[in-house]
Amino acid sequence: MARFDSIRKPKKVRAEGPDPGMLSHIRSLGLNGVDDYFDWCSRHGFGRQIDKHWRQRAKERSFSQREIAAARVAQKKQERKNPQRILDKIIGGELTGDSVTQPHLQAICRAFASVSSDRKARFAFREVLCRASADTELLSSQPVIAEFGHQAGNSFIDGLLALSRHFRAKVRPLDDWQPQSHNARRQFASLARHLFAEWPVPPFLDSAWFLGDGPEAQRQQAWFLHIGRGENIRTADLPIPYTKRMAHEFMQAPVELTAQAALRWGQIHALGGNARLAKAVLGTWLGTNFTHNDFWTTVLQFLIANPLLDVAHVGPIIDFIQHQKFASEEVVVNGVRELIGPPQPNFTMKGRTPDSLLRQVRAWHRTLARVQVPRDQWQPSGIAGFQFEEGSAKSANHKIWTIRELTSSRALLDEGRAMKHCVGSYASSCARGNSSIWTLEVELPLGQFRVLTIEVQTHSRLIVQARGKCNALPTEKHLSLLRRWGEQAALTLGRHV
Repeated sequence: MARFDSIRKPKKVRAEGPDPGMLSHIRSLGLNGVDDYFDWCSRHGFGRQIDKHWRQRAKERSFSQREIAAARVAQKKQERKNPQRILDKIIGGELTGDSVTQPHLQAICRAFASVSSDRKARFAFREVLCRASADTELLSSQPVIAEFGHQAGNSFIDGLLALSRHFRAKVRPLDDWQPQSHNARRQFASLARHLFAEWPVPPFLDSAWFLGDGPEAQRQQAWFLHIGRGENIRTADLPIPYTKRMAHEFMQAPVELTAQAALRWGQIHALGGNARLAKAVLGTWLGTNFTHNDFWTTVLQFLIANPLLDVAHVGPIIDFIQHQKFASEEVVVNGVRELIGPPQPNFTMKGRTPDSLLRQVRAWHRTLARVQVPRDQWQPSGIAGFQFEEGSAKSANHKIWTIRELTSSRALLDEGRAMKHCVGSYASSCARGNSSIWTLEVELPLGQFRVLTIEVQTHSRLIVQARGKCNALPTEKHLSLLRRWGEQAALTLGRHV
C-alpha cells in the first residue's frame, strides 16, 4: 500500500489592505485612509502596522480624543485672546465652522457658506462684519425676535447677512454709520435705517431681517425698503388688501409686534376693534396666517360687533370655525381609516349670535370627547420636560409641578376631555411634527391635578398657547413656571400667550 505523507493545510492568504474594522478605526480618528493613518502613527509614536490588537486601537482612539480636546481648548483661548484676528481669518477664508469653537463664530462661518456663490453678497457681508466688529454688540448668535424662537435666521449675525443681500438698495455709505447706543437691538435698528431708510420706518418692521432668506423673508424685507423710500404700505406686496385706514393703523402698531402681526393689528383696528381683541386674535394662528381673508374678515367683524364677548372665547371660536369650514380629518369607520372633508364647508357668520356660536363650540368639544380616533403615536419632539418643587414636604404647601409631552392621539383625547377644550384636534399637527402638546400638572398632598395644556411650535421652539380648564387663561404663577421651563429647555414664551 502506498505511503502517504501527512497532508498539509494550505496557508491562509491575507487579503490585501486593512480589514473593515481597521478602516472604521481609521475613520474614528478623523483620518481619510491608510497613508494618513501611517503618517499619524509616525507623528505620535504608534506602530505603523495594520493588524493591531483592539487594546492598541483603544489607546489610539483615547489619545486622539485627548488631542482633539486640547486643540479645542487652545483654539478657544486664541479666540478669546485675539477675537479680531480670528474674525479676520474667517473673513479671509482661513477658518471654517469646524475650526472654531464659539457659537457666534460658527454662525459667521455658516453665513459665509450660505453666500458662497453670490460674490456681491459675500463682499458686502465682509464689509458689514468688519464695521460691526469695531464697536457694536451685533456679533451674536442668540435669538433676537421672541416669536421666531430658535428658527434659522433669528440672530444678529443672520440679520447682518440679510442687510448685506440688499446692499444694492442702500441710500448711504456704510462707513458713515456710527452707533449711538450700547443696546444691540437699537444698534441694528439704527444700522438698517442708515442703510435703507430715507423716511421713518416703524420698529416692528425690523423683524423682517430675522426670517432668513426664504420668499416670505424677502417679501417682508421689501416692506421695510418700501416704507423707507417713503412709499405707502398699501402699495407693497401684501397678503391681504389694505385700506387707507388700515395703513394708518399699521404704522401705529406696538413696537413689540412682528411685521405680520402688525399687519393683522392694523386690519382689526381699522375695522373698529380694540387692542384687547387684537391681542386675543394675535394669540391664535390667525395672527400671522392670511389665507381665506374674505371669510375671516367676516369673523373679525362679528367679534368686533360683540364687544362684550369675553376675549377668552376668541381662540376656541377661531379653532371651531377653522375645523368646521376648512379642516379635513382622519376618522375610523368600522375599523377602517378614512379622510373626510370639513363638516360645514359652507359655514358663514350670517345670522349667528355669540350665545348660539358658543353653544356650538361647547357641543363640538363634547363631540371631540366622544369621537373614536386612531390610536396613533408619534416620536417625541426632543424638547426636555420640566419639574419644579416648592414648599416643604412637612408642611401643607408642598407642590411638585411637572410638564410632560403628550405623544399619542389617545393622550390628547384624554387631555381634552379632562380640560374641556379642543386639544384632541391637534393630533395631525403633532404627527407631522409641526407642533407638540404638553400638559402642566401639579402634585399636591391630596393628589395630582391637570393645570394647563400647552402648545409649542416645534421648529421655532416657541410656546404659542397655554390654556386651563374650559380654555381659561394662565395665571401669573403659571406663566412664571412656563418661563422657568423655557430657560431650562431653550424655549421662548410667546408675547400673546
